[in-house]
This record gives sequence, C-alpha cells and structure tokens, in this order.
Amino acid sequence: MKLLRTSFRVTPLAARATRHRTREMLTSDRGLGMAVEFAPDADATVGRISGDIDVLAAPSFALALAHLADGGSSSRLIVDMTAVDFVGTSGLSILSEFAESAKRQHITWALAGNRAVLRPIEAIGLDAMIPTCRTVRDAFDRVEKIAHS
Repeated sequence: MKLLRTSFRVTPLAARATRHRTREMLTSDRGLGMAVEFAPDADATVGRISGDIDVLAAPSFALALAHLADGGSSSRLIVDMTAVDFVGTSGLSILSEFAESAKRQHITWALAGNRAVLRPIEAIGLDAMIPTCRTVRDAFDRVEKIAHS
C-alpha cells in the first residue's frame, strides 16, 4: 500500500533527507514525534507517533491526535504507535478521550501498537473502547472491516 505523506511533525524525529514536505508544529524536549500520511488506496489517514508519552508529552500528544482527527478529509484513521516506547496514565487518558471523540464524530479508527502500548491499554480495560491491533496492516484491515459492517 502506497502512502502519500502530507506530513506534520510534533517534533523532529531525526534529521534525515526526505522528499516530502514537512511542517513543524510543536517542539518538546521529550522527543514526541508525529507524521500524518494519507493512504489513498484505503481512504485512510495515518498518524505515526513515536517517543515516550508521559505527563510532559501529553499536551503535544493530545494536540497531535486532535490534528489527526480534524486535519484529514477521511473519516478513517490509523493511529500508528508501533514506535512508542512508553505510555503513561496521562497518555492513556488522552487515548480514552480520543476514542470518545472519534465515536461522536463517526470516525472509524484503529490503533496499531507494540507491547509497550497495548499492554497498559489492555490492563486497564481500554481495549473495550479502543480498537487495537499489533500491526499497521491489521489496523487497516480492521478499519475496512468496521467501515463495511
């Protein structure tokens, strides 16, 4: 699946050459990063988040998710958190609020995450309201399945 990057970064992930235009939105000493991409084949917007989501990065994380929900023309979203190393309680609270907001806005979405992300979500029962997957591909499949049901 080819992704077109119409990107946005909360903070620079790394200094690397890219063919895509990037706009810097916020800076944080904690290194929270986010890039938003559009996948035309799946009619979905992908938000790729990396870094630690702790109490210091929480406001940037909330703003990044709000931008993801408001910034795309698609009502299908993938939140890719496979490169996140830590999610604290403030990050979990923001995910919970995002899930409620997405439901109110009729946004079909899924979160792809690694063990560091999925374990706390499952431990406190948020997986009942947050559609979680282990890979981005599975998240795309889940969003398509939800959208067509």
